[in-house]
Amino acid sequence: MRVLDLTHFVAGPWCTMLLADLGAEVIKLEPPGGEIGRSMGSVYAAGESAIFLGFNRGKRSISLDLKQPEGLAAALKLAGQADVVVQNFRPGTAERLGIGAEDLRARHPQLIYCTVSAFGPDGPYASRPANDPVIQALSGSMSATGQAGGKPVRMGVSLPDVAAGVLAATGILAAILRRTDSGKGSTIELNLLDTQLYAQTDLITAAASAGASGAAAAEPEQAPEGVSASIRGAYVCGDGLSLWLDTDDAHWATQAPSAGAGMSGESRVNRKQVAALLRTQPREHWLDLSGSVGGGVVPVLALSDVLTDGSDRTLEVQHPTIGRLRQVRTPVAADPPWLPVDIPPPRIGEHTRDVFHELGFPDTEVDRMEALGIVRTDSTTNNEIRFKE
Repeated sequence: MRVLDLTHFVAGPWCTMLLADLGAEVIKLEPPGGEIGRSMGSVYAAGESAIFLGFNRGKRSISLDLKQPEGLAAALKLAGQADVVVQNFRPGTAERLGIGAEDLRARHPQLIYCTVSAFGPDGPYASRPANDPVIQALSGSMSATGQAGGKPVRMGVSLPDVAAGVLAATGILAAILRRTDSGKGSTIELNLLDTQLYAQTDLITAAASAGASGAAAAEPEQAPEGVSASIRGAYVCGDGLSLWLDTDDAHWATQAPSAGAGMSGESRVNRKQVAALLRTQPREHWLDLSGSVGGGVVPVLALSDVLTDGSDRTLEVQHPTIGRLRQVRTPVAADPPWLPVDIPPPRIGEHTRDVFHELGFPDTEVDRMEALGIVRTDSTTNNEIRFKE
């Protein structure tokens, strides 16, 4: 399967990287300056953003200007040889450029064309740009995160983006299967707001049910003043490390402490009491102790602690300027296994010349187009890791 990737930033590139990991040939088409994900975020390695590196493994990059007739003609020729096109421009942009679903599928009826947008093709927010925190705010997920009664908290993981990427890939795979029977392509559309709402099905179902029954919206259990109905949560231990106490009552706090801790036998305790107790000993003490009483206690790990060298959850690719680059493997196993991915996140236009050769363009024509600024055949990078202020 050949996928023409017209995406940028996170959700779209996540979809196409997943397809690449599952065996598709992905050609990423970027403007001469590169897609915006290359200049987003705060951590850079060899001139490449960690955001770009994280979501563009397994792809080849070509760089051309779609606003110039020759650039558009080359893109249309490439789309005519693709099984799938994925784009996440704002609604109407692809159509203005001449690469919308109607244009491409009229030329290539078997094409599967997937659009990922922020809010969908219509409605009051359709033309607005949006990123992960905007979607979290509008979907209700920000207000549902954090302690009851506290201020809204943004999730540290870009769930709207990953949900949209995975659902887009799912829709594309279903369309490929349907095409084997019908011989016809499909146009697929989804947006970040809807996919985030889909990820909150349980919360929305509970809220809708409460409204339908005339009951008040679900609220945390009320306890006597100064006493928490639940001591579930994260706590800092005596050594400064944190753990997550996974319980809704005082069972762990009243049975795990050693005799004389001052809490044994109490039926209800508040979070301040638990926090004070856990600060008396290092985290390892509480983790060891929880094993003897069956408590649900786990350490709160930093990202640097989660994956170690040699983990089967990671893979390595050799980047031309960064060198050894370790990344998280797509967690979908198969027997027989997928072919290993050995293509690192590409530099801007790194594969322009190769792909144009495959389209029948001679080197002299590629050189002429590069001189006119229509295409870009490589990028200049430095070999340093830097942090934006």
